[in-house]
Amino acid sequence: MTHAVRTSLGVLRGRGAVAPLLLCAVVVSCSPGKPPFDRGLLPPAELGRVRAEDSPYLKAHMKDGRLYVLSKWTADGGAVKGTGQLLEVDRIHSRSGVFEVHFADVALFETNAPVRTSPALAAMLVVTGASIAVTVACILNPKACFGSCPTFYVTDGKQPVLQAEGFSDSVAPSLEATDIDALYRARPAGRNLEVRMTNEALETHVVKRVEVIAVPRPPGGRVFYATDDGYYGATALAAAESCDAPEGSCAEALRTFDGHERTSLADGRDLGTKEELTLTFPPSSATSRGLVIAARQTLLTTYLLYQELAYLGSKAVDALSQLERDPGLGSRLKQAHRLLGSIEIAVQGTDGRWEPAGEVFETGPIATDVHLVRLPSGAAGPLHVRLRLTRGNWRLDWVGLADLGPRLEPTVLPAKTISGVTDDKRHVTARAGETIVTLPGDAYNFEFELPEHPEKYELFLSSRGYYLEWIRERWLAEESPARAALMMYAPSVALRLMAPAYKQQEAGMERLFWESRYAHP
Repeated sequence: MTHAVRTSLGVLRGRGAVAPLLLCAVVVSCSPGKPPFDRGLLPPAELGRVRAEDSPYLKAHMKDGRLYVLSKWTADGGAVKGTGQLLEVDRIHSRSGVFEVHFADVALFETNAPVRTSPALAAMLVVTGASIAVTVACILNPKACFGSCPTFYVTDGKQPVLQAEGFSDSVAPSLEATDIDALYRARPAGRNLEVRMTNEALETHVVKRVEVIAVPRPPGGRVFYATDDGYYGATALAAAESCDAPEGSCAEALRTFDGHERTSLADGRDLGTKEELTLTFPPSSATSRGLVIAARQTLLTTYLLYQELAYLGSKAVDALSQLERDPGLGSRLKQAHRLLGSIEIAVQGTDGRWEPAGEVFETGPIATDVHLVRLPSGAAGPLHVRLRLTRGNWRLDWVGLADLGPRLEPTVLPAKTISGVTDDKRHVTARAGETIVTLPGDAYNFEFELPEHPEKYELFLSSRGYYLEWIRERWLAEESPARAALMMYAPSVALRLMAPAYKQQEAGMERLFWESRYAHP
């Protein structure tokens, strides 16, 4: 962040939107509305755009992190005067009275007048408020509201398809991260490749970098990325001969990457309950083998994130602000998510014992990710693999065994051009490496030039950044410091307490999730 700016939770209310939305909830023909922006963020020099009579309240976010909340304010001569309160960096009340705040000390002003916010200023906020004017699907189930990181679309040779979801775990500036996703279904027609990045949720996305990675394919093969271990060519891919799951055989569902997913339902008594799948693969003479898994998460982790924010309620901003000062808090906030865990992989040795071989983990229910886990060398006979995962937490599309070649060298391609259109139809441009901040409904096109004979290359997308989840007003009714503390300090207990409520919603969450998108590509 440029300045240590913090904002108190402002829950925005749509202008006259409450009654129409109540009607929408019962009249099927009423179409979902988009949330209006009733808050403006302005640099000090632009405060003159707002009249005091249009914005009775004014927040001055100071460069040192403090916050003035003013009423009956006037602006003149490089300063604003008004009656109100001064809040310290941790949002503890300092004093009340009449204040004179000089523009030179202000990072930005926040008004309750509808002013289009500069994306660069929006990036400075830790969290924002979403008005009540959201889609009918969100009204029916606030915990199923659509949420996503930047979503990326690339052509499959016929049309743009959703192929990647960036940095899904990065819910605060201190959690900024790089995410590498396989563009496994990308089929560019020539050397020019367009990647479309959209913000389809009630979130602020801060995107530091978007690049395409090209890796030469082995003849007749594909390339896979092993997290923290590089890129490997696969000269042969085999499906499982058998797959035993609690519901019976899962071999057909996991045979190919075709959208036919194997999933399960969460345990009604404990959301952390595990299940196991056992797969048998045909013999192979390869000296190096790897397990390829194409999967995405269900809405269980999304539900936990939203529930955690709901329990924090009016203190959510304070908690996220503290996260920037106390990295240990981030670890505690993720305790319940850690109990849900990854897809753990074990291989059966010749002595019959199961030996850990690695794990697959990537947060996000939007795009299916393709992962490679290199397996230890073993006998040439049939290979028995066990997957251990949390019930109801994963959608498995494909599990295959790959004969691997040597590690391959990637080529990183920066974007040639970057252009976008904001939700209010403004056209914008950016340069490669320039930070891009998007608000709901914004979309950007990245143009890349691929190497000659692009069909000989496997393509991956590298994105770096973080996102800021907006607070939904309907969550605030569930504020509970005790429950929030349980999720941080006794997550196993919290997962048991939340299980009945989640089970009541589980069946319809996927449909409501997709129906509640703020913007459609």
